[in-house]
Amino acid sequence: MTFSIAGRCLETGRIGFAVATSSVCVGARVGAVTDGCVVFSQARTDPRLHSFGLAAWHRTADAGQTLAAMRDAATAPHWRQLGVLPFKGTPLHHTGASCLPHCGGEIGENCLALGNFLGTAEVLPEMVRAFEAATGSLEERLQAGMKAGEAAGSEKEPLQSAALKVLGSDDLMDADLRVDFSTDPLSDLVKLWQDWAPKAAAYRLRATDPDAAPSSAEVERR
Repeated sequence: MTFSIAGRCLETGRIGFAVATSSVCVGARVGAVTDGCVVFSQARTDPRLHSFGLAAWHRTADAGQTLAAMRDAATAPHWRQLGVLPFKGTPLHHTGASCLPHCGGEIGENCLALGNFLGTAEVLPEMVRAFEAATGSLEERLQAGMKAGEAAGSEKEPLQSAALKVLGSDDLMDADLRVDFSTDPLSDLVKLWQDWAPKAAAYRLRATDPDAAPSSAEVERR
């Protein structure tokens, strides 16, 4: 099934999440981020629920109403695992009765970990611990949380896909990375991040000030 972590960085104002699962293309199905909020729909996924959550967030800026909007819109909510991480305030989550154990949510000071069909009960606490102990960028802290979850038991089936998304200023994604099919998706996600990180500022500049932006050849070192 799935484990994920959403996190916020109070120093930079950025917010985002990382996720991995034993099926393909998790980045197409789990998680969405907007200014001030991350929402999750996982377990038996219905990515349409993200839009209900984001609409409620934009209307109310209230985590409780955001979670309620997703839960109320869900078909068979007993199969759904839902989460909301607001930039300010307490994260909230819902785990339906039919979600496979180990399952549930763990709230940290600036993060929310969710998971189902996990290998051990320590996966979610270790994800939160690692995120809070890590240094570096929000992307690196989210990846630290995911790797700790994998080391603590991962999920009960081999992982196949992973994703990392972080929203920065000006409504631009600082990272929007997916590993859709791999025998080691979290390691491949780290490699993808290492390739993307030194290029991210140049691609942001293309959006905000294209006259000053470097060419593709310069960015890609061709």
